[in-house]
Amino acid sequence: MLLRSGTLGSVSLLALAVAHPAWSQDSIVVTPPSTAAGGPVQVQDVVVTGLRGSLRSAQALKRNADEVMDAVVAEDIGKLPDVNASESLARVTGIQVERGGGEASRVIVRGLPDVATTYNGRDIFTDQGRSVAMQDFPAAAIAALEVYKSSSAWRLESGIAGLINVRSRRPFDFDGFELSASAKGSYATQSESYDPNGDILISNRWNTGAGEVGALLNLSYTSLRYLDSVRWDSGGIVAVDGQSADPAVQGARYPDAVGIFYGTGDRWRPSANLALQWRPNDQWEFYVDALYQGYRAKISDRQFIVPLNHETTRFDDVTLRDGRNEIQSLTQIAGRRPEHWQGASTGKTNTWQAAVGGSYNAGPLQIAFDLARTDSTYEFSNYSLDTAFTHAPVTLIDFDTPGKDGGATFDFRDFDVTDPNNYVYRGLFDRHFIGAGDDWQAKIDLTYDTGNGLIPQLKFGVRYVDRNGSYQNGERYQDQESLGLPLTAIPVELALIPAGFNGSDIQDMRAWVSPTYGSLRQNVDALRALAGFEPGRPPINPVQTYEASERAYTAYGQADFAINTRIPIEGELGLRIVATDFSVRGTSRSIEGEEEVFTPVDQGGRYTDLLPSLGVRFMLDEDLILRMAANQTRTRPAFGQLNPSLFISPSADTSGRQTASGGNPDLKPIESTNYDLTLERYFGDAGAATLALFRREISGFIADQTMDIDDPVYGVLRVTRPVNLNDAVLQGVETSFTTFFDYEFVPEWARSFGVQANATYIDGALPYVSKYSYNLTGMYENGPWTARLAYNLRTKFGNGVIGEHVDDVARLDFSAGWSPTERITVTFDATNILGQPFRSFFDYGEGVYPRDVRYEESLYTVGLRFRY
Repeated sequence: MLLRSGTLGSVSLLALAVAHPAWSQDSIVVTPPSTAAGGPVQVQDVVVTGLRGSLRSAQALKRNADEVMDAVVAEDIGKLPDVNASESLARVTGIQVERGGGEASRVIVRGLPDVATTYNGRDIFTDQGRSVAMQDFPAAAIAALEVYKSSSAWRLESGIAGLINVRSRRPFDFDGFELSASAKGSYATQSESYDPNGDILISNRWNTGAGEVGALLNLSYTSLRYLDSVRWDSGGIVAVDGQSADPAVQGARYPDAVGIFYGTGDRWRPSANLALQWRPNDQWEFYVDALYQGYRAKISDRQFIVPLNHETTRFDDVTLRDGRNEIQSLTQIAGRRPEHWQGASTGKTNTWQAAVGGSYNAGPLQIAFDLARTDSTYEFSNYSLDTAFTHAPVTLIDFDTPGKDGGATFDFRDFDVTDPNNYVYRGLFDRHFIGAGDDWQAKIDLTYDTGNGLIPQLKFGVRYVDRNGSYQNGERYQDQESLGLPLTAIPVELALIPAGFNGSDIQDMRAWVSPTYGSLRQNVDALRALAGFEPGRPPINPVQTYEASERAYTAYGQADFAINTRIPIEGELGLRIVATDFSVRGTSRSIEGEEEVFTPVDQGGRYTDLLPSLGVRFMLDEDLILRMAANQTRTRPAFGQLNPSLFISPSADTSGRQTASGGNPDLKPIESTNYDLTLERYFGDAGAATLALFRREISGFIADQTMDIDDPVYGVLRVTRPVNLNDAVLQGVETSFTTFFDYEFVPEWARSFGVQANATYIDGALPYVSKYSYNLTGMYENGPWTARLAYNLRTKFGNGVIGEHVDDVARLDFSAGWSPTERITVTFDATNILGQPFRSFFDYGEGVYPRDVRYEESLYTVGLRFRY
């Protein structure tokens, strides 16, 4: 699992500290290399020019693909339609994304998160996870994003949600020397910060005595300082039981805490990719690909909590919601003092992938081969200092403040939050972990042109993967409130934190005194000594440590067929066989008598998947295709989900229960039988209309299950482990329409305009799935001017917590470009123009309270791009 800092859906976890070919305006003719996606791709040469060329290229990929797929193609070097891959994927039909920290992150295809990711057709991942963080791919490094919603036997096995291939450029995509560079500056409205971004691409090809040689180097740097501001009600709903003297409000329900969470960070990503190509003759071609992705972050998350359910709590001025036995607002005149924590975290990822391969194409036999090595490490360090007020001031609270944003608000009466003397020290949390993964992967693909009209092509291949993953975690916490130390006596620098909620004045109290990020990092040794910890990093906890290994052996065979009837029929029928051996080594916990016993364990297994696939295309006419597909896919459990260990948290949850979490080595892969039916009409220069029906019959979907057990050591222990669920069905409808209005019957001025529209309906009770999602994009292209206005809406969805859901999420983005010369383009981008807050709610069975109201970043970016 890739761990990043920030909020994910809800901040009900109060201590949440982790999450963590060329396309040119110069009318270059390109053909996607046959080996780039792991096998032969039958795509005609495409002339790419601006927005129209981007659409034309994407449609050519979709039209000629063996599978049901969609694509996003960069309209120019460094000009994917958004700042990174995950943002562009949000506009693809059937895709939804999660957002936070000023960017799109997790990608969900047709309601499912289990997506395989490849880079130029080979598997890629981040640390010990199964997939890569798509936001780590900057726009400048991408030629195209290819989303495969159904699978063929010859393609790398997809997850049950499908496969996303990121395609980079290679030197043979260009006619000769190519130099492109851009520099951008962005402004973030919540953090009120300015940040630089830049990239450069250099490519050339030469004719030599040994054949044709090409080299390409692409460097990119992106950065952002972000702030997510959250006002929240807790998810613990309790009843008034003597806290108020008013008998009319006895038994009334209310959230047991309110607060503020600021997700703040300084994030930057360096990346580089190198490509070498050699074509000694017309039959042979060889390549070398090298990719580096870096992630760096300084994370300064902070939380402010006002507890409302304590034995000393007393309420006054209680107001009920109209007609309901629920509290709208109250004044807390006595109770537990407010408390806070300040985090000071660093995160660092280094992902490397190197590959060599080539192809042979002569006569009826074509051979493609690829050997790759991937190595990825993520390291995270977190120091968190807990503080509190010296006493509980009178607090005015509204659990759902009237107004369009709603949500919790609070303020204090006769209490100076800016005075450091009003704070005490509570304790220190210290954590450090490293997640790592590496693999060797090799494959050989054979394609044979039979010369037979009925079965024109046969495909065979083998693949081998040797994969390893590991996770090491150490953490410790020391509660020291009993010392009674004033915060001014702690060896840290104190300051009033920057206030959040820019653009909203609903919340009055927005800033409080807190240790600075720098002083926490610099004085950690002294803080550890104060807490009584041993010097240095926290020791590795065996029950939070595991090593895993996996070997997969794959063979496939596929026959392409063509039936020449009045309606030509094309298709492919294949079978992919994958045998997997795995083992996980960790530490198990058991009880002997009344004592805990920890035992090293090495547990593994072996299973074989048979993954048949069938795809049929009915060529109803030259531009009308009816496509049917049926296939089986599967997703392996993540290494962390197989970990046999059980970790007991050092602190209780908000209900006071001790919590524990662990993996389940008995998990089975998730399996899905998939059916697709699509109708595709292509028209005009870059026009298309599609309608798709899909159904997924899923077996063994993995989800976390929480149970309370009686533990001899800890009493009632709330344990969370992943389990395979019962069978489920997910089905839906997709529709899309794309065109530029360059038709003879349209006035000349209107022919510069275009539109892209798509909508998706999904029927399936799964978390993070919106029933409806829509994209509407207006485009303009005329001479040196281009512009794009894109609206995205996804309707409410569950956030993975029982009873919670997120309200409709809408975004409006704008981008424009002006090219005064053929070599220079000035760009302007604006994201999240509407600035509507993310809002989630909790239905506790008898009513609904708001949970989070989160104000996210809007970004405004100006750039200059140069080509030679």
